[in-house]
Amino acid sequence: VTEEASNLYFVGVPADPSAPSARAGTTGAKLPESTFGGMKSYTYAVAGDHDGVGTIQTIFDNTRRRGASWRDQEEAFAQYELSEVAEMLLEFLSPRDQQSFSRQISQVLDVFKAFAPEVTEPYAGQGLVNAEGRSQLVTLLALKPSRKQFLIPRGVGLPEDIVKMAALCAMSPLKEVPADLHLLDAAQAGKLRVTDPLKSFVKVVEKNLKWRIHYHTDVAELATALEQAEHPPYFFCIKDRHMLPTEVLKAVALQGGYFYEGLPSDAFSLFRAMTATQAWTVSCTSDQLKEAEEQLLKSWHSKGLREDPHEEPEIIKPKSREMDIGGGFGDTGIPTSDDKWDELSDDSESDDETKEVQGKAPENSEKSSSGS
Repeated sequence: VTEEASNLYFVGVPADPSAPSARAGTTGAKLPESTFGGMKSYTYAVAGDHDGVGTIQTIFDNTRRRGASWRDQEEAFAQYELSEVAEMLLEFLSPRDQQSFSRQISQVLDVFKAFAPEVTEPYAGQGLVNAEGRSQLVTLLALKPSRKQFLIPRGVGLPEDIVKMAALCAMSPLKEVPADLHLLDAAQAGKLRVTDPLKSFVKVVEKNLKWRIHYHTDVAELATALEQAEHPPYFFCIKDRHMLPTEVLKAVALQGGYFYEGLPSDAFSLFRAMTATQAWTVSCTSDQLKEAEEQLLKSWHSKGLREDPHEEPEIIKPKSREMDIGGGFGDTGIPTSDDKWDELSDDSESDDETKEVQGKAPENSEKSSSGS
């Protein structure tokens, strides 16, 4: 489960070599979780893709939550308690953004909960070894954190999008991979060249999230470091990608990386940016199915999830809007029933009615008569 392939394949091997067993090598596994269909196995039979490229998150590229609506104010929502590190990071945002983004963090965690991995139903694979029949395959669609890289050029300050992504990493239910933060033109006079609030932010993410901080004196040094990267460099929260130095753009392209501009505004797209899907498939006999499912779930909880899981969220139910207050859309306050028109009458007589009773003509009538 430490491999970077989108699909991993395991074979249940019995203690007795003469006992029935699943076939290794050509498995017959169905791999709809990868748009490439590739995988890696410990038999080195098939080589596959890496770092989540082509996984189900790619298929969801055109899927987003609907836009903001006035009905959002009436929907119940889950509110998760922020961790101490997440609260520290949110302090780098404005008070207004702190409140709104803390709620968005809860929405992202709801998406994680909706996509919690489960073991699929078994299906038949290749023929068994030392017995009649076919092997049984079960798959768990594990969520893996994407390898995140960030770039802050000189003179930019501390981008809010990077702060928000750091807070999301601090609250992620997964066992996050430490991100790489590149500071360009920051090492000309040593680390002291970095000033607050960026300096304080670097200390927080380096100490608490174990982010790796890279100080680069110039563009050439940054490009060289990217060309030697072990994994494809995927940069997030980039502003104006076309304004980056050509050397950096080429280095990332040659390594199979990509620059993602900005930060998604909806929870589902944030979930896509933070994760990749990795299929864990076990081939076994019918008698080994229960053990295979238990081992898959055990591996997921021990290798995939954070050590300190979040507590169950509090469900907030906003009060329903009173329809007689404010009237809703297009309400004029006029009664809809025909028998209530008397509610519009006034108990006191108007000035015109009083003058008519006293035998005097209304002022408007006198003016109109004299004018004619």
